[in-house]
Amino acid sequence: MNPEKQEYELQHFNFSSDEIIEQNRFMVKTVIQQSLIEFTDEFVEANNIPIDQAMELRAKCYTTAAKMFEDCTQKLEELAALYQSTFTIPDNVLLPSDLMQKKNYTAEYVQELQQEVSSLDKQFRQDCVFLAHLEEEIKLHQHLAPFLDSETKLNELVDQYRREEIVPVEDAAVVQDLAEVMQNVLNL
Repeated sequence: MNPEKQEYELQHFNFSSDEIIEQNRFMVKTVIQQSLIEFTDEFVEANNIPIDQAMELRAKCYTTAAKMFEDCTQKLEELAALYQSTFTIPDNVLLPSDLMQKKNYTAEYVQELQQEVSSLDKQFRQDCVFLAHLEEEIKLHQHLAPFLDSETKLNELVDQYRREEIVPVEDAAVVQDLAEVMQNVLNL
């Protein structure tokens, strides 16, 4: 495998497919050898085999394990192909971390982008505060709406009573002045 490609995969996955394949082969070989040695030791103990013959059996474990490992080679190759297809980054694919190298961004450009992000973040926060103030203003207007309706009804009643001369003009003027004061307070 191309050393650059292997390094690229190593940076992305924190391992390379070749590394996994080798570790897998080593693991299978070790498991076969240890299993065979353990089986042989138990066989020697169970059958009370003399020491010379036991040593001879144990010596043959490694050659037998090598033959067993050779029998597994085809399946290990299939597994290696699976690892390589799964953990290989195609040549025409760029990772997000490579985008900067591909476009040759300069440090100044990156700093400009960071400043722009900072500026946009500041503007966003200011807009959030502004929206919060607007929401409070809307709540205040919704709270004051019934009072404004009451004032309008009061003015209409004063005008009606004045026309019908139910209320003296002086009292109507006082009510009118009160309505104006209320209007001024509400406008604050």
